[in-house]
Amino acid sequence: MTRQLDLTQRQVKAICEGAKRAGYAPIIQVGKVFVRLIPEEHAILAQAAGPIDADEDIRL
Repeated sequence: MTRQLDLTQRQVKAICEGAKRAGYAPIIQVGKVFVRLIPEEHAILAQAAGPIDADEDIRL
């Protein structure tokens, strides 16, 4: 199920490109939903599941 959004794809693209050139990460509100776009160089990538240091003992 899809519905028409308040912003067009062209408008969203223009906002993103302008923010990128200015060095900002845009936050777009569509209705009650906020979408924050983070530059890839600042994104936190998902890490592989599993033990962090399987061979190291941790003392508290």
